[in-house]
Amino acid sequence: MTNEKLDSLLAKAGVRQYDCYQCGKCTGGCPMARAMDLKPRGVMRCAQIGSLERILKSNTIWLCTGCHTCVERCPHDVDLPALMEEARYLASDMGYERRDSKVLNEVFIANLKMFGRNHEMLLAGLYNMIAFKPLQDMSSVPHMLKHGLIEIKPHETQKSESIKKMIERAEKLSSVRS
Repeated sequence: MTNEKLDSLLAKAGVRQYDCYQCGKCTGGCPMARAMDLKPRGVMRCAQIGSLERILKSNTIWLCTGCHTCVERCPHDVDLPALMEEARYLASDMGYERRDSKVLNEVFIANLKMFGRNHEMLLAGLYNMIAFKPLQDMSSVPHMLKHGLIEIKPHETQKSESIKKMIERAEKLSSVRS
């Protein structure tokens, strides 16, 4: 795989891989890190050493919930969720898409339509039910609740209705192009 694809991926995400100095704050705060085969910090390390294929074949890009905890903790504001999203697009284009990624995407979009933002606990719960893995993350819930990494009650943003309309417009445009 060429570095051109990696450079393009990073440019689309607006991420400069050398802004990351491997402090680990992204991984330390990530509510999904325990389930990832390549931790957020590892994704950045792969980007630094040019290992795009390792990123695209990881389950990490499909598990990122886009909660932005990593960005908020990062001393250089490295936008890992943007990188994960662009990596999902590239992985799909290259045939690395996970079988259950479509289900996860549908649940994620439904979550955004309801609350205007992602609610990690609801996302994981609905995904696990739809993917027939209802108990998959149950062992990590007490730890995540105790440390304030997830909340039981979703919080709706003030602009949730406008976000819902924006998603619906995007869906219409997408169906027209298909």
